[in-house]
Amino acid sequence: MTDNSFLEVRDLKKYFPPRESFFGNTAGSVRAVDGISFELEEGETLGIVGESGSGKSTAARTLLQLEPPTSGTVHFKGHNLTALSEEKLRSLRKEMQMIFQDPFSSINPRRRIGDVLREPFAIHNLKENVAESIKELLNQVGLSSDHAHRYPHELSGGQLQRVGIARAIALNPSLVIADEPVSALDVSVQAQVVNLMMDLKEKLKISYIFISHDMSIVEYFCDRVAVMYLGKIVEISTSEEIYRTPGHPYTEALLNAVPGLEPEQKKQKIKIRGDIPDPSNPPQGCSFHTRCPLKEKRCEEMEPILKEVSPGHHVACFLKE
Repeated sequence: MTDNSFLEVRDLKKYFPPRESFFGNTAGSVRAVDGISFELEEGETLGIVGESGSGKSTAARTLLQLEPPTSGTVHFKGHNLTALSEEKLRSLRKEMQMIFQDPFSSINPRRRIGDVLREPFAIHNLKENVAESIKELLNQVGLSSDHAHRYPHELSGGQLQRVGIARAIALNPSLVIADEPVSALDVSVQAQVVNLMMDLKEKLKISYIFISHDMSIVEYFCDRVAVMYLGKIVEISTSEEIYRTPGHPYTEALLNAVPGLEPEQKKQKIKIRGDIPDPSNPPQGCSFHTRCPLKEKRCEEMEPILKEVSPGHHVACFLKE
């Protein structure tokens, strides 16, 4: 890790304590994030994709230290976030912000929009030109200054998510993690919000981690893509490479499930059935073997590691060796 690195994540894990079942039995620790590693360059957008239950949202919260990691490190601009005191971490939070999935639950319904946007400034004890900054924020996200006097229930879902974006960029962060920011919106509004985020990236020089299960939006928005399954990254590469030549059967199955996004080069159309296994009792060997139509005997016995199969393209699959 060098002082010039922007974001570097190494072997990050987040395990939750064992839970007791209805019958009184205690399951193992829930391995929500199970040893992920990646880097993010300044000005880059990294997409993290996978089904519900793959660990994407927990990874986002752990990256920002909203959830303390079980182990691993997160270096941001030369600072090891996992080793910082609460005071130093608090001062760095101005540069790391989050856009949440559901604007209706992430914005206090009892507060006017202006008060919602004033909160980041108050938390960090910034008092100069706050009213003017709020007007500018609303303008940047395509809303008028009149919206500052309204309550959340008076806004549409798309407008409310624009408020969520305005809150995230209020303190001029260099990193924004967007946790499924358009999944709760109408399809007709999703493109508008994504285009807004792209415009802000260019104007404000923001780096994004964009979490989604929508492969079509990720292809449009992201420079690189990391595919998560059961708490692990099973493939990571440029967006172009992932969509043109997916290396992992799970990635290919995700692409095949999206109309019009079938990979150009494939041996067969891969479909998967069943659900993601219980993260408190993951399968032995490759975590995907219980659903993989191409599995071999060794997939049930050994766990593949993430290997580089072409420049910048890493895949955790025995079939790519």
